[in-house]
Amino acid sequence: MTVGIDPLNPAVAVAPARRGRPRMSSRTGGALLTVGAPLALFVLLAIAWQWTAATFKSVLPPIQDIVTDIAGRPEFYLENLLVTLEAALLGFVIGVVVALLLAAAIVHFRFLRAAIMPVALLLNVTPIVAISPALVVAFGFNQIPHVIVAALSAFFPTLINSITGLRAVDPQALEVFDAMSASRTEVFFRLRVPSSLPYIFAGARLSVAAAVIGAVVSEFTGSSKGIGAVIVMATTYLNLPQMWAAIFFSALTTLALLGLVGLLERLVVRW
Repeated sequence: MTVGIDPLNPAVAVAPARRGRPRMSSRTGGALLTVGAPLALFVLLAIAWQWTAATFKSVLPPIQDIVTDIAGRPEFYLENLLVTLEAALLGFVIGVVVALLLAAAIVHFRFLRAAIMPVALLLNVTPIVAISPALVVAFGFNQIPHVIVAALSAFFPTLINSITGLRAVDPQALEVFDAMSASRTEVFFRLRVPSSLPYIFAGARLSVAAAVIGAVVSEFTGSSKGIGAVIVMATTYLNLPQMWAAIFFSALTTLALLGLVGLLERLVVRW
């Protein structure tokens, strides 16, 4: 290796930079880690699944049996999935809209917090399985009970996050609005709402997952269609491939909805 001389200080020897293979960029390494780590984990989980299915046949079915069952009748699963998805999305919209309206009212009228929050907490801690039969008795064997359960499931996460976001306002920005004699409506729409959007979308992600879970669980009672009904049917006849196929469909649907909410957040929240 040849040693050079520093022109500013001849007494100091300077070693030339070593030439070698270019290092992998941090962006490429991060992308490989993002894709490779979950993929490796899924492979390990699949191996563990297959071992459990071969060792304990009454616990899990082999993956190939699940794939064969889905491939043999995809329309059966899609038809029931659409029924569940309809109830979940309608309940999600209702729950989120009601939660946003109540959060706005609570922020402006403090006495409403003392009146509304205990009822909201009571609804949140009430088991969904206990609500579903009562709703079926009240509204009959249709989609209304499942929509109500999905709405109740989606309501609380959005309410809590919306209240937190609407109150998490920069005090200095609020002072500026007060100095400009801004009205309460202007403060709300121009300051509180924009600053609360990250909180609202965080609550929406929780709510959309809760709405799907609520719709599926509500279909365990008083329903002949939907993913929940498929799971109950599979449990009755000990059809493990059908049961896990329905579970996978509901999980993948929830992941897709979470992705849509995240995409909407990127489009709306640009700061």
